[in-house]
Amino acid sequence: MKAGILATALLAALASTAASAANTTAPPTGRYLVVFKSDVLPADAAQRITKQGGVVNRTIDQIGVAVVNADAGFVTRMARDTKVLSVGTEHVFQLPDVASREMTSEEMGDVEGAPTPADNLYNAYQWDMRRMGAPAVWARLPVAATAPRVAVLDTGVMDSHPDLAGQVELSVSTTYCNTSGGPNNTAAFPKYSTYINFDAYPNWTPADGCSVAPNTTYESHGTHVAGTIAAKFGGGRVVGVAPDAKIGAYKVFDRYRQTGANGLVDAIGAFDGPLFSAIQQATLAGYPVISMSLGSHVLRNDKGSNASWLAWDRIAKWANRNGTLLIASAGNSAYNLNGTLAHVPSDLSTVMSTSATGTSQLQVVGGKLVAAPGSDVLAFYSNYGSSVDVAAPGGDCGPDPSVCIGQYLIANTGISSTGSATYLLMAGTSMATPHVSAVAAYVRSIHPTWTPGEVRAWLKSTAQAIGGRQEFGSGLVDADAAAH
Repeated sequence: MKAGILATALLAALASTAASAANTTAPPTGRYLVVFKSDVLPADAAQRITKQGGVVNRTIDQIGVAVVNADAGFVTRMARDTKVLSVGTEHVFQLPDVASREMTSEEMGDVEGAPTPADNLYNAYQWDMRRMGAPAVWARLPVAATAPRVAVLDTGVMDSHPDLAGQVELSVSTTYCNTSGGPNNTAAFPKYSTYINFDAYPNWTPADGCSVAPNTTYESHGTHVAGTIAAKFGGGRVVGVAPDAKIGAYKVFDRYRQTGANGLVDAIGAFDGPLFSAIQQATLAGYPVISMSLGSHVLRNDKGSNASWLAWDRIAKWANRNGTLLIASAGNSAYNLNGTLAHVPSDLSTVMSTSATGTSQLQVVGGKLVAAPGSDVLAFYSNYGSSVDVAAPGGDCGPDPSVCIGQYLIANTGISSTGSATYLLMAGTSMATPHVSAVAAYVRSIHPTWTPGEVRAWLKSTAQAIGGRQEFGSGLVDADAAAH
């Protein structure tokens, strides 16, 4: 078994993640959220917005929120409307800061096969599955009459990946600009060939259209998340927590370009509007669990952030009332979230917040790589605080902070820069979240009448206590104990 040493660049990426500020860029100008006092959109909302010089971009009728394009003075004018609770900037969430690289051909040369001969990276790398008790669940599959179902809100999912073929039951894009792709030409394929051009259209609306990108990019983040949840037995080379699960792939990240003080920015970001739409659609599609490996920091005493906070609180509570549990990453900036700094959406009361663990010692037992008993640690990049509900493996550098050993990270599915199937080693609270989401989906498939609150309480009550509640919440999620 080989221990792949990560490149210096990866270690630098992890270090910058730990020291980084909020996972958000300065939002493009002229994009606002209008939160009405009513929990449903007033019948005359569009007329009221137009009267104040705004153009309605998108509405989320069930929570009384509109996404609007307007000039800077719109905020003050609209705030005077007697039906309006708050007006503020539409946030854009950057692609989460995670360490990531493709596995090398040498690393993928390990061919110890389990649970089937095809899954030949399982023994050598997937300590995370063993640490949380997933193999004990696999031994008694199927655990319920219906398959577990999870909606993944992310950069899209490669539904043609050998480990995910047949696992993706729905492929949807709620983005402002989207490129379908892959052999099935699916909407949520993680291909980005068009973008929002904020240089040409500073107050861009969908009516302005999407520009053709100078190059096509492929984003692996969502495919790795989906694989951690549902990579199937014998399909490719890895397995997921719930290899019998079905994924609803919701692509919520847009590509956009704008020139700022530091030059041209070509970025991938998830705007509030597409995120709200995806939560709304996934809930109405009956997904009992929504997995969100994304987030942004806000100051709760910042008036400009209040509209976004209120809108997020409403959509989370609406999904909760309608039977869907939202699970989100706690963030990768090593911040204490107990003060005025909050992480959205994980800090919301109806969202289950997940911190990330690593291990200080891996060892080989019975030909399999496992975390040594008592070796759990809070991953050095993970946020922490009283809002954390549970923890799950997110990967870390290992015992020596001066080097990063590849096997200490999380191995699962990915898509290469050219659009082909590959396998990645990644680290982040983004990697912890799908572990919890898969177990939550098992709980709901076993107990279909349980409310989101009951599922959340069960996951917490069955978690393994591994340390302080500020770091790990109720403890490390335990698939074996929970899936009964």
